[in-house]
Amino acid sequence: MIKYMLITLVLFTQYDILYIFVNKKPMKISFIPIRLREARKMCGYSLDQLTKAANVRVTRQSIYNYERGVMQPKPDMVKALAETLGVNESFFYGKSTKIDMPMLRSTGDNMLSEEDLHQLEAMLSYWAERYLLMEKKIGLKSVFSNPLADIKVSTLDDIILAADHLREAWKCGSGPLPAVLRLMERKGVKILSAELPDEIWGLSTFADETHPLIVVDMRPQKTTIERLRFTACHELAHILLHFSDDCNVEKMCNKFANFFLFPKQTFIEEMGSEHREQLTLEEMIDLKELYGVSIAAQVHAAWDIRMISREHYNWWYDERINKNSQEEGWGIYSFPETIGREKRVEARMKQNNP
Repeated sequence: MIKYMLITLVLFTQYDILYIFVNKKPMKISFIPIRLREARKMCGYSLDQLTKAANVRVTRQSIYNYERGVMQPKPDMVKALAETLGVNESFFYGKSTKIDMPMLRSTGDNMLSEEDLHQLEAMLSYWAERYLLMEKKIGLKSVFSNPLADIKVSTLDDIILAADHLREAWKCGSGPLPAVLRLMERKGVKILSAELPDEIWGLSTFADETHPLIVVDMRPQKTTIERLRFTACHELAHILLHFSDDCNVEKMCNKFANFFLFPKQTFIEEMGSEHREQLTLEEMIDLKELYGVSIAAQVHAAWDIRMISREHYNWWYDERINKNSQEEGWGIYSFPETIGREKRVEARMKQNNP
């Protein structure tokens, strides 16, 4: 009888957990290379900078090889990297904060590639892990409550009701909503500004099925303030709302964003009537500069509540909006949209641990 020789084959991939096959029996090795790479990038470290920052003797080439999956770091090295990057060691083994990848979806016209999804999973895991760990270290509880948990959406009326109910629950009143990103942060939504793939403006999901996460691309060369606000509210709809099986979820989230930023009754009052023969550019510019809602979104809202005819809606898009999609020269919403809670948490942690 011929005996099997001991065969060891190591399979390395950029994204997946590695395996060693010994006599055709797999033994899992848990270190996930892409998590180190994405954590380093999110901290703003180059390979050389991480080498210097790590409180252990390590070379630039070694870290490069860890990120490629060509080498496996030893436990003391994993511990040093975790301390330097501000996470638990378990992060590198996929046993830390869990990101709901099936829920991860995007605002935009393009689908996320498999490579994009792997990178986003690693990025979001690191960000959420580090954020939650900082909160824990300073004794700050991260609590999120969904005021719309009992509302199921299937019609436009449901959306308008949900938007009004959220404003009431969050004590927003019926007027303009400045700083919607800061509002969401106060209510327990964690928001990350990150560079996203082309034609994708926002993402949303949950960490550990408890902590809502929204990612927005805030670069001014990619988006306008009005679109940023709209995108964030669209993603908020995905987090808060439950939809019937027969509804177009993306369109419903768009409508929620519109009527949360500019409530139906407020819009009617500003327009002076429930029905209008025509809308003027001048009045919508004035409202855009006050409410932070684009001309296009206002025209959509006017059609949704049948304030205007389909013919007038089509005219606006065919003759004006499609020819000026960036709305250049059509007013500027001057109130900035920023995020800041994570920075404040980090400042408190540094003060407590100088």
